[in-house]
Amino acid sequence: MKVTTLIALLLVVLVTGQSCATQKLWESTNPNERIWVDASKITEEALQKRGVIYSVSENKSAKGYLIEKSGWQKFGDYHLRLLGTPVAIAVDAVTTVTVVGVLLFLNEPEGTCELIKMLAD
Repeated sequence: MKVTTLIALLLVVLVTGQSCATQKLWESTNPNERIWVDASKITEEALQKRGVIYSVSENKSAKGYLIEKSGWQKFGDYHLRLLGTPVAIAVDAVTTVTVVGVLLFLNEPEGTCELIKMLAD
């Protein structure tokens, strides 16, 4: 019964928690995502004068513009992805290993301590 419970908990944790940091990094640095600017901050004429690619976004609560990111903003997003992905993957891996270790320890404390001693030697 304990092994079945351990496997079930392990699968739930791995499915729900896997790659959280990596996924958040990639979502927050999406170079193709447009930037929303409130219509009170800039006029449509000003956007047209600057030659910016945009679309009008209007709903019940606000009117604004979805503006395409500039080349430099896209470059920055790709740069952050390139530098941040290895760190995010490491954070995800450490999180997964920690959860598995805690579950193993809670299920079989003496065996887990023996395993740690064997790995340390």
